[in-house]
Amino acid sequence: MTTRPLIVGTVIGIVLGDITTGIVVGASLELVFMGVMAIGGTVPPDAVAGTAVGTAYAIILGQGVETAFALAIPASMLCQMMFVPFTALRSLWSPAIDKWVEKGDYKTLERIMPLVSLTTFIPRGIVCACAIALGSTAVEGFIAVLPTVLLDGMGVAAGMLGAVGFALLLKMMWTKKLAVYFFVGFILSSYLGLPLMAVAILGILYVIILFVEQNHNGKSASAAADEEEELFND
Repeated sequence: MTTRPLIVGTVIGIVLGDITTGIVVGASLELVFMGVMAIGGTVPPDAVAGTAVGTAYAIILGQGVETAFALAIPASMLCQMMFVPFTALRSLWSPAIDKWVEKGDYKTLERIMPLVSLTTFIPRGIVCACAIALGSTAVEGFIAVLPTVLLDGMGVAAGMLGAVGFALLLKMMWTKKLAVYFFVGFILSSYLGLPLMAVAILGILYVIILFVEQNHNGKSASAAADEEEELFND
């Protein structure tokens, strides 16, 4: 949970000497980014970068949560758009890593892994530092300069990646035994209009019912076996 806004905001507050503002801003941004998660192949807004920038700017200016919101959202969206090129930087290490694997040099691999991770984290840190130095107007202006075709294409691609991600996940989990649960959930959501939380709660309740029944049947079978054993012993 170290990547949650509440933790990130608190850490930024400790570093900048204002823990109270860090906790308050982190808790407020927790509500904003609570539903943000990577599902399938989708790339969500970067909650860590957004919280770090928003909290730091709110403390530096001595203002409240509104200032944090003004910078957190555009900064998170900017890092979201740059996620793929940042991640692609790690592929530059692949040739060297392949050679070390072939040689069986696992000690070098262990030592190099933190450096490979820094290849992604350092650019994100630079983006956050620039966002704090330039302010929300510059970040929003950068996003506004991007062509509409590019932004629309990224939006369509994000929607497609979500569907592809679910399809890949379903392909790994799909069995004839589990297929019925998929269609039950689909009917509850599409035809009965139940929200996702209601479907999830029904699933949890059904699991509890199955667990109780199996536990009860197991105890009954065990008791019957004990009685039969005692009968033959007599």
